[in-house]
Amino acid sequence: MRPPVSVIIPTYNRGEFLRRGINSALEGCAENDEIIVVDDGSTDQTRALVESISDPRLLYIYRENSGVATARNHGMELASNDLIAFLDDDDEWHPAKLAVQIALLTEHPEAVASFSNFWITDRRGNSTNNYLLRWGQPLQDWNQMLGTTRTFRLNGTGEEFDYYLGEHYFNQMQDDYILPSTLIIDQSRLQAPLRFLDGFKRNSSWLFSSQACRQGPVIYVDFDLACQHGDADNRLTAIPIVDTVLSRLYVLENEFGKQTDFTEEQQRVFAQRLSKEAHVLFRSAMRTKTPNRRHIFQTNKHLDRKIAIAAKLPDWMLSLLSSIIRAVKGS
Repeated sequence: MRPPVSVIIPTYNRGEFLRRGINSALEGCAENDEIIVVDDGSTDQTRALVESISDPRLLYIYRENSGVATARNHGMELASNDLIAFLDDDDEWHPAKLAVQIALLTEHPEAVASFSNFWITDRRGNSTNNYLLRWGQPLQDWNQMLGTTRTFRLNGTGEEFDYYLGEHYFNQMQDDYILPSTLIIDQSRLQAPLRFLDGFKRNSSWLFSSQACRQGPVIYVDFDLACQHGDADNRLTAIPIVDTVLSRLYVLENEFGKQTDFTEEQQRVFAQRLSKEAHVLFRSAMRTKTPNRRHIFQTNKHLDRKIAIAAKLPDWMLSLLSSIIRAVKGS
């Protein structure tokens, strides 16, 4: 019998999509697994939906609304197993997801986590496979990123999967390659316990998965083991663009920037990555109706010369320049 896994599903007011995710998890779970649904203060039919599913592996927890990071942490605190897998409430798993990743983690005890490729759907139900390298990251060769190609054959199915095993921390600095719904970690192999940053509304998963990658090798499965559906209106982490960029800068500076040995070795690449994000921050803040624009610039003036200059301008002048830029952009 394979090691048991605890599946964490945070949810908030998406009962109409939640059943799909739970059913996909149940299909891939073994008898000794558990699925913990953490309801982050829903006011819709979420409780009734979960309680209508009669399965002893399913645990429903309600808590006051505190955000997806806190909901995931609460699920991890309740988890009975070292293996932890995450599934967003509107996403879905391939039936073989857990079997493949747990088998690979068992085969490679040096690995602390595993993630995979995934497919997406849009509101019309159209699917796009092999989506990971279209997910905003620069196209890279997995052989260069994680070592030579390995092949895994799933017992009893004849299905084969390419996978890679290696250090992934540097790659994570470049961008977030790990969709939470594809991630599984083994807490018993970590040097230090992992938790999502409470109150961090965007990129908390990037911070979390990067911290996991810092603690050891990871396994990447080059097969679509999860689906990110695009039919929900309220994404769990939907926030304005400037706040999104600020959260990315937080991850870069407070995770990668604080690993002295790492940043000294990768100083040039790290500086380029920060500069790229600082440019996006300046452009986004000037092209949108951003409150506290001057304060944002003052706080981040160390990152970029343009931001440092803008930080010295009065609010009225920044607002005027922003209006001109938005008018030109819209013309």
